[in-house]
Amino acid sequence: MRSDGVLIINQAMNYIYKNLDKTLTVEEIADTCCFSKYHFNRLFKLIVGESIYSFIKRMRLERAAFYMKISKRSITDIAIEAGYSPSNFASAFKQYFGVSASEFRAMRNAPLKESFAHVVEHIQNLKKNEKIFLEIDEKMRIKRIEGMNLVYKRVVCNYSRDLKEAWESFCKEMEEKHLTGGNARFIGISYDDPLIVDEERCIYDMCMEIDVVSGFNVYRIEAGIYACYEFHEKLDNLVLTFNEIFSLWLPFCKYELDNRPSLEIYHSGLDENGNIHIDICIPVKEY
Repeated sequence: MRSDGVLIINQAMNYIYKNLDKTLTVEEIADTCCFSKYHFNRLFKLIVGESIYSFIKRMRLERAAFYMKISKRSITDIAIEAGYSPSNFASAFKQYFGVSASEFRAMRNAPLKESFAHVVEHIQNLKKNEKIFLEIDEKMRIKRIEGMNLVYKRVVCNYSRDLKEAWESFCKEMEEKHLTGGNARFIGISYDDPLIVDEERCIYDMCMEIDVVSGFNVYRIEAGIYACYEFHEKLDNLVLTFNEIFSLWLPFCKYELDNRPSLEIYHSGLDENGNIHIDICIPVKEY
């Protein structure tokens, strides 16, 4: 598949991510890519492996499941935001996840991936600690991050298994294009929660900040307020920290998740002990 086709579909996916809470049509999305509906449909299914309507439905249900983990909002409100009536949402959710939305939120009979059982157990154990919110809150910093132009490469992968090699390849590619320098800033954007989404279908953008937007594979992150956590530990602990922030801090703080991507701002690569230095930046807005 030619790279320009992949870049066009990435552009379409970016549009879908930003507008999941709105009514979306194939014509509208195709228009943003300057494509006819017919050719765009075929290209999307060829590259993504599913129809655009199937992709949008899956994204909305998976995002709804994620919001049940991290939000105090009612299931009804989450269903409406996902574009469903409460009854249709209940049916669609159970058909997709195999359990009701209320069971999923309570983690009763919810499907549990063996590879992440330790994460769920870790979070459940920490919930018994009445001071855990305060302990995480002390480490969070609310700050404004200025807008950035990012050149990016998107991968569909298993976060735990594939990202190290993917980052090595991306960094090498940036060096070969003479885009890196002493002050080059690398940023990761993960779109999926691997505890919810099929581990092999998780979407991730490897990014590097540049001065000028040029081309399809460059987009702009606008300035905004983020809740930031400085992570300087073993890489294996990153998934635990993400879940601590989203499951044990975000639902109880005075902020709610904003509809912008979370950022991983890298200060270092892996050191000889397997540690990495990253700012985990969660887009937020006050209630």
